[in-house]
Amino acid sequence: MKRIFVLSIVSLLLIGTVQAATFVVNSTNDGVDANIGDNVCQTAALGECTLRAAIGEANFSAGIDTINFNISGAGVKTITPNSILPDILQPLIIDGYSQSGASVNTAITTDNAVILIEINGTNAGAGANGFVLLGTASGSTLRGLAINRFGRVGISLLEGDNNIISGNFIGTDATGLIDRGNGSVGIYSEFSAFSDGNLIGGTTPAARNIISGNGNAGIAFEFRGSNNLVQGNFIGLAADGTTVLSNNNYGVGFGSFTVGTVIGGDDDDDGMADGIVNARNYISGNTGNGIFIGGSGFGGITIRGNFIGTDTSGTLSRPNNVGIGTNSASGAIIGGTTIGAGNLISGNTGDGISIGFTGNMSVQGNRIGTTADGVSALANTGDGVEIATGGGNNQIGGIAANEGNIIAFNNEDGVQITDVGASPINNPILSNAIYSNGGLGINLSVDGVTPNDASDADNGGNNLQNFPVINAALPGSTRVIGTFNSTASTMFRLEFFNSSTADLSGNGEGQFFVGAINVMTDGSGNALFDQTFAPNSPLNSFISATATNLTTNDTSEFSIAKEVLIPSAATVTIGGRVLDAAGNGISAARVVMTDTNGSVRETRTSSFGFYNFAEVAVGENYVMTVSRKRYEFASQIVFVAEENNEINFIAPLNKNITY
Repeated sequence: MKRIFVLSIVSLLLIGTVQAATFVVNSTNDGVDANIGDNVCQTAALGECTLRAAIGEANFSAGIDTINFNISGAGVKTITPNSILPDILQPLIIDGYSQSGASVNTAITTDNAVILIEINGTNAGAGANGFVLLGTASGSTLRGLAINRFGRVGISLLEGDNNIISGNFIGTDATGLIDRGNGSVGIYSEFSAFSDGNLIGGTTPAARNIISGNGNAGIAFEFRGSNNLVQGNFIGLAADGTTVLSNNNYGVGFGSFTVGTVIGGDDDDDGMADGIVNARNYISGNTGNGIFIGGSGFGGITIRGNFIGTDTSGTLSRPNNVGIGTNSASGAIIGGTTIGAGNLISGNTGDGISIGFTGNMSVQGNRIGTTADGVSALANTGDGVEIATGGGNNQIGGIAANEGNIIAFNNEDGVQITDVGASPINNPILSNAIYSNGGLGINLSVDGVTPNDASDADNGGNNLQNFPVINAALPGSTRVIGTFNSTASTMFRLEFFNSSTADLSGNGEGQFFVGAINVMTDGSGNALFDQTFAPNSPLNSFISATATNLTTNDTSEFSIAKEVLIPSAATVTIGGRVLDAAGNGISAARVVMTDTNGSVRETRTSSFGFYNFAEVAVGENYVMTVSRKRYEFASQIVFVAEENNEINFIAPLNKNITY
């Protein structure tokens, strides 16, 4: 609940006349100031300045006051308030590093800060917050403090803007190794607080906060926060960078109408293009999502350069439930194309990224399911990326440099676009490295490979976009030959990928991007392709392809994987069978084969529906058609690279014609 501090007319006059002051806390006691407003911090005990008394005096002092510490004796000095501390009403710096012997962190992947001022909220009351910054206290700084065991929130921002929270341990003891969680959120911008421009952490090691062990989220901006920065923190991990100290919900969460906020950064955010991402947050070990974006966000949230679900080395799993989750949000950017902007999202117990009821997201340049090197496995237990009910216009990867993601080794699908409920549509999946996932590389439903249908008339996730059919894949400079059927008179981008193995389904995934072409379907929805790309595809590797409708931006599943082979003979025999919808052979059907020069060969099927053509030249495309009274069959375009006796024609059930 938001609390109001009422100032008397005399106090207001004092604020207008007294200059900024420095108050030095020299006692761990909890006494109040003996003469509040006289600009002297002193309790009833002569010469004693407590934290409570110092805050009280600072609230009656103009300018940005400072509270330093000089408490005698060695070791950690623990201040245990016996009731709620005063709200901070004026801009104020509270500097725990001013205590003799304290020092800031200098490490990159651990935290070696020496914190000697601990604020223990055990006795403050069940609903007590540690520090409350009101809007009038905008521009305050809290640093060098261990803030723990308050019944509610460690630090509460109530309409406070442009505050700096840096170098603190929030929810742990003063070593940063032991769980001493606050009862609710570590740092909380309350509902309708409108807290803008706050910096939590920073781009130097000294600015790192440890925000771990709290009873709810680590950081939560509930409503209308804008232009806030969360950078360089451990959220859910201890100071050693590997031990889990879970926040008992999400690590970082932003609610409705949050705009212009950045979580993390790239290697330029500290002004040093040295490959070190000091702005990186390590968000791991939390019982909920690592990062959650909810409500009706207007976009402008950027999540970049973070490790989410791993230790600080990026090699060990320290799972959140879901890495990044969204619900009814819009316009967030996950990753990026500059050095260090991609997130590592691996080792989580659910999906790497789960997008629900969310549109206009950009997911680019991330490693999802790998270790930090982007090569070794560190699986998310669920999908790499899931786009769930109501999600649309979300871009996974892209065609420009560094936009593609690595989505590999996840236990379920690489990318799943579910067809349950309001099917997500118009989601382009472009130029990613998707491979070695436990399910499909791309799954447009929840039931495995979705077969192509004539003219792509079905509906579901990404409108169940048809995939290309590769008839042949030849080595050297990679040559791919095949056909594609989908919406008539429409432009499509076909992307081709190489992998060392095919998926167990027989369809592909795509480890290495080979190249892309645009094709226009004709009035019947058909297109041919015969394209050679510069990258070599080794013999016995596999080529697979996706199709993206450039009008709707729907991307297909991966095609059936085609092994890269050299034709083994100058001529071969090809054949197959002509069947009705029940699978019975159709006799005396006329099968016609036409080559690219217009030469025609024909034959008739046997009594069991079999046919064949001998001495067919390899390396050519052939148009195959079938006709038989009472039946209709779709034509096929076949590239002949080897003997093939499985070119079958099946009459659709609704095309068996009765005269």
